[in-house]
Amino acid sequence: MDLLSALHSFVRVAATGSFSAVSRETGVSQPTISRHIALLEAHYGTTLFARTTRSLMMTEDGRSLLPHAYEVLEILETAETVLGRRRASVSGLVRLGVTTAFGLYLTKRLGELLERHPDLSVEVVMRDSFGDLVEEGLDLAVRVGEIAEGSLIARKLGVVRKWLVASPECLKRCGTPEHPRDLPEYPAIVYNYGGGRHDWNFYREEEESVIAPSTVFRANSSEAVFYAVSSDIGIGLLPEFLVRDSVKEGKLVRLFADWKIPTLPFYAVHTGPRTLPLRTRTVLDFLIDVSSDVLKEAPSV
Repeated sequence: MDLLSALHSFVRVAATGSFSAVSRETGVSQPTISRHIALLEAHYGTTLFARTTRSLMMTEDGRSLLPHAYEVLEILETAETVLGRRRASVSGLVRLGVTTAFGLYLTKRLGELLERHPDLSVEVVMRDSFGDLVEEGLDLAVRVGEIAEGSLIARKLGVVRKWLVASPECLKRCGTPEHPRDLPEYPAIVYNYGGGRHDWNFYREEEESVIAPSTVFRANSSEAVFYAVSSDIGIGLLPEFLVRDSVKEGKLVRLFADWKIPTLPFYAVHTGPRTLPLRTRTVLDFLIDVSSDVLKEAPSV
């Protein structure tokens, strides 16, 4: 039994929180996974996980070891990639953190990637905010907005354009607003992505309109906002790629198409090294390709 195998088991147990989950994932028996962790604890003279009959919690020493374990494994895998040992076949698991809206779109396209690389496995973790990538066991993640963390390596994928939409039934019931300043008179569905105000901004030529929507429903999930708008509750501001098909099919109506709405930058991020393992680089390239279809810099009007 070697330290590299033990480090690999350690990072996967840290990511999944379960010996049995790692056993199922890797095909290695659960007693072997336990021995890997015991080897590391004996080697470093510390306890990495606090175990009870019902839970498995990483200790402070375990959290300290985790980023170094990732770094060691990534360096070795990068060396293999550079030396060409794995160029013939892209294989292994990539854990990808994505926003809910983009994850729903991406899932429709993942079959293209997996068909090209049958030995590749992708685990998609969908939610609208992520913490530390290393602690969450993510190889890649997407972020909306500017990147504040200097430790992350970022690749801009494009910008998120937003459309203001409502269902035909909602507009039949409430009427169709003629100008953004009319919107406070209409029921609004708001994506609540943090504290504070969530004004809607519109501009064209020399004119700008900043609206405080009359919120009747808010959610911290863009998917929930989409379903609320589709269920005739009110008007919502959503990513274009999430609603474009519904607008094309007549299920939703786009409002104020002659106005522009501020966009948000969209990034793929990872913790390094800059030369990624081949499987991670392959998924990143796929993200770049998929994003070129829906996140173009040029605004749509």
